[in-house]
Amino acid sequence: MFRVGFVLSISAFALGLSSGELQVSLKAISSSVQSVDDIILTAVVSNPTTADIRVIAKNNVLDASVTGSFAVSKDDNPVLFTGVRTTLDLSEDGIYMTIPAGSSVAVNHTSLGPLYDFETFGTGKFTFAPVTVFQTGPDHAPLHVETDAVSVEVTNDVAKRELVPLVRRVSTPTCSDSGRLQTLKDSLSYGRSLAGGAATDILSHPNGPEYTTYFGGNTQSDIWFNMDRIAGDLTSESGDRKIYCNMDPAGLCGGSGGVIAYTLVVTSGGSIVGSDIYTCDYFFTSVGTTPGICTGGFDATQSSRGGVLLHELLHATAGTADIAYGCTACASLSVANKKNNADNYRCMGLAIYKDYDC
Repeated sequence: MFRVGFVLSISAFALGLSSGELQVSLKAISSSVQSVDDIILTAVVSNPTTADIRVIAKNNVLDASVTGSFAVSKDDNPVLFTGVRTTLDLSEDGIYMTIPAGSSVAVNHTSLGPLYDFETFGTGKFTFAPVTVFQTGPDHAPLHVETDAVSVEVTNDVAKRELVPLVRRVSTPTCSDSGRLQTLKDSLSYGRSLAGGAATDILSHPNGPEYTTYFGGNTQSDIWFNMDRIAGDLTSESGDRKIYCNMDPAGLCGGSGGVIAYTLVVTSGGSIVGSDIYTCDYFFTSVGTTPGICTGGFDATQSSRGGVLLHELLHATAGTADIAYGCTACASLSVANKKNNADNYRCMGLAIYKDYDC
């Protein structure tokens, strides 16, 4: 999912975070439940410093909505996330939360059943590792706060819950507004082209500066595969993926929520089997064209509509997460997080475009 970037004022919370400035604890209300609907986890984020700290409160344990706040596993095998991945507008106040000096914020997570593919693994003990990566803004390196995971045994009901049932793959822009429909078609074309350019560059310059910046340390063939299948958009697969201009089933668009676009991911048998993409009004009114990066740069998420769709397609095809936003922040991630962060793919695709097409 995407949200947009913004300029922080000079204040106590405008600086990047350092180790020890935030602390996180996690507990399960019950260590054994009958149904996945009964899983309740409480995360407490504490600020032991003498200054207020404002951080992005999406796609981490401060977010109790349908985005990914936990990495779930069973017997050390990852349980696929089946909720919403987003692109954020980092300029919107609504995506931030201020943790007052010397205080804590507690967040209850009560609707985890539809967000993970528990059914594939059956009953038993699931481990919930909280996502504790916090970012103060687009230009600051994310801070990963170490904390312990918790386990919850589910004894009976692990049946699959769906936010929106889908079985689709090949992308099809769908919109009743002809102008917006054309914008979606153009943006999808650019998104595929960005992925194709990056895939080609990985083959011709496997240790090039763009690859090294956004994916250094990873196996080139893995990143190439993720890019290449978007360039082809899985045209050999049956069914289709819809990209909508006027639907918001998760209720994330509008207001100051800061969402540019988001992806609903559906899994079956431990694999992604479907995904639809939903674009918000902001996508059409305030996100730039891909050629615009030739003069305006591409660090911010709202720099390119083609980049937004490339980001969302990484959620849809590879199940990538939203760990950090903005290319400066993405370049500072760990090797593993670079591979698993959708915005890193957007940044490399746009970097290659600027090198060769501007």
